[in-house]
Amino acid sequence: MFRKYSQQEIEILRKGGKKLSAIMAQLEKFIQVGTRVADIDLKTLELIKGVGGKPATVNYQPEGASYPFPSAVCVSINSEVAHGISTDNPRIIQSGDIVSVDIVMEYQGLFVDICRTYGVGEVSEKNKKLINCAREVTDRAIEKAIIGNRVNEIGGIAEKTARKCGFTTVRELGGHGVGRKIHDKPFIPNFNASDFKDEIKEGMVLAIEPIVVEFQSGIELAEDDYLYTTIDGGNSAQFEETVLITKDGPEILTRDL
Repeated sequence: MFRKYSQQEIEILRKGGKKLSAIMAQLEKFIQVGTRVADIDLKTLELIKGVGGKPATVNYQPEGASYPFPSAVCVSINSEVAHGISTDNPRIIQSGDIVSVDIVMEYQGLFVDICRTYGVGEVSEKNKKLINCAREVTDRAIEKAIIGNRVNEIGGIAEKTARKCGFTTVRELGGHGVGRKIHDKPFIPNFNASDFKDEIKEGMVLAIEPIVVEFQSGIELAEDDYLYTTIDGGNSAQFEETVLITKDGPEILTRDL
């Protein structure tokens, strides 16, 4: 049964969300042409510790994974969809790359989750469109996160919005509850999945994170057991927010400052 957060917990989540948003703003400036992915991980660790948080994904082992995740940040580039390991990753960011940066931070015992996609250097018009579409898809999905709606309605509007841009959403991954756990119920599909109809209730804290891709060929898991890439090599973009469900509508805890 769903248990609401206390007012004290909500204030912790609000503070944590603001701090995580500020970290992401600093990372946006840090990520440039020539930046090593490994250095993004080191910078993220430094920034999280600087605000009194903990890197929640370090040594976190999700269900089905063969070993714990090593990194403070997931860095996924171009056709990489999600969960890119950044620790000791020597890859260099190139001009034209689109880089998705996904962080979960523990702050005073509670978890907040964020993702942004940045275009670095000279980005193609197609990739600019993909990034802008991904931002719009997440915004429209959050608007559906109101009391009494169902989680598949969030997914339905996400997919519909992506298709209007000429793209689509990843079906194999989705959003989730967050707050007391890194991954909690309910699962939030990124399309109108009839099997997922959990009701959205006041007090829920949700990580809403539709992933937008160029084509609908699907995704595949890399040999490292974490990184997902598009099967067809098409690019991917994602924005994620931690959202508190209130009687007045969704409150974005990780809103850009």
